[in-house]
Amino acid sequence: MNSITFNFTVICMNDLIENHHLQNSTEPHWMESAAHKSLLFSSTAIGAVIGLIPAVPLIDLLGIRIVLTASGTISAIGSLLFPMAVDIDYYAVVACRILQGLGISIVFTVVGVIPGVWAPKSETGTFLAILSCAFQLSVVLCMPVSGFLCESSLGWKSIYYIFGGLTLFAFMLFFSFYTDSPRFHKNVSEKELKKIEHGKLEEKKESVPYWEICTDITVLTAWLSVFGGNFGFTILTLYGPTYLKDVLNFDVRETGIASALPYVLSALTKFAGGRISDRMDHLSEKTRFTFCAAVSQASVVFGLIVMAMTSNRRIAQIAYTFAITSSGLNIVGNIKCIQLRCRQHVHFAIAVISFFAYAIHIGSPIIVGMITSSAGSTTENWSHLFIIVAIVTVVTNLPFPFLTSEEPGPFVKIIKVPSESV
Repeated sequence: MNSITFNFTVICMNDLIENHHLQNSTEPHWMESAAHKSLLFSSTAIGAVIGLIPAVPLIDLLGIRIVLTASGTISAIGSLLFPMAVDIDYYAVVACRILQGLGISIVFTVVGVIPGVWAPKSETGTFLAILSCAFQLSVVLCMPVSGFLCESSLGWKSIYYIFGGLTLFAFMLFFSFYTDSPRFHKNVSEKELKKIEHGKLEEKKESVPYWEICTDITVLTAWLSVFGGNFGFTILTLYGPTYLKDVLNFDVRETGIASALPYVLSALTKFAGGRISDRMDHLSEKTRFTFCAAVSQASVVFGLIVMAMTSNRRIAQIAYTFAITSSGLNIVGNIKCIQLRCRQHVHFAIAVISFFAYAIHIGSPIIVGMITSSAGSTTENWSHLFIIVAIVTVVTNLPFPFLTSEEPGPFVKIIKVPSESV
């Protein structure tokens, strides 16, 4: 929520411009500059990329518990200082946004790592689905709360103080309760530990084999698939509301509802998909994660094509909602494939995916601007954009069913132990 708060409060911050001009300043305020605001939107992604650089060695050295707590504290600091930064200067605001980005740099990595450690083998999909719902729920909660506080007597600055304070409280709880292994947790009984570890092979702790992972065909294929899926998903999430409002002429209230609804449905679909995947144990792991990945990516492509071909407002809204809702299955598709392949090194593989996601976030405004601002009708330009993104998504996902494997990679060192010792 800290990283996306500015996306909502930017419409409430006109008081900064008014106060600036009341001081008889002839210079325009940075809030009046589209370029300055664009940098603020991208600053969290820049901070996240910076945070990813030391993330993998720090996780190896210190563990998830310490590194995630530190990143959460940095995120909270970025939010708590933001209201003061706007009174200092523009670069102080950029610094706070970068701090918020540093705070989310390993969130996606953690979502992929924790289920492998804490989930029983038969419930990994469910764990992945539940943890990854945070991405949808943060938007669903942040939007109405920010809107309420913006219009209240507390004002938009209270949003940053409240979210920053709640973040500190949440991570204090996390640090006091979480451990990097169920074996060392005071609340895990011997019976529960046996259930968590049943059927798992003991993995040897070692340094990350970066080159072996980066040249493994399964990992490369999964990375390519996730890149294409993230590209389509990012375009939909960032610019779908703009398309609904500016091209299909939804009003602000309708756009808000149309934008929030898919995230709620996506969280529900993701949870259901995780449970179903875990219960279909009569099928191989590859069949299960390939099916989920195919449904996820095909839904994004379908939504993009329908939005490109129709001018009907309701059909476009249904296609947009369906695409984002179904895309939630990706977490038990591509990500589960990478988790099974990389095992104890999954944090590096998912850190690379995070890097791709943040790079897409930074670069997509340039691509969208080039296509939608060219000559021709606005509707036609957006249609061209959606078709291009759909083609990219299809091409990057075609190899996935044929070149991936559910088996641990040759770079994964496993200590085979008798089942009774577990």
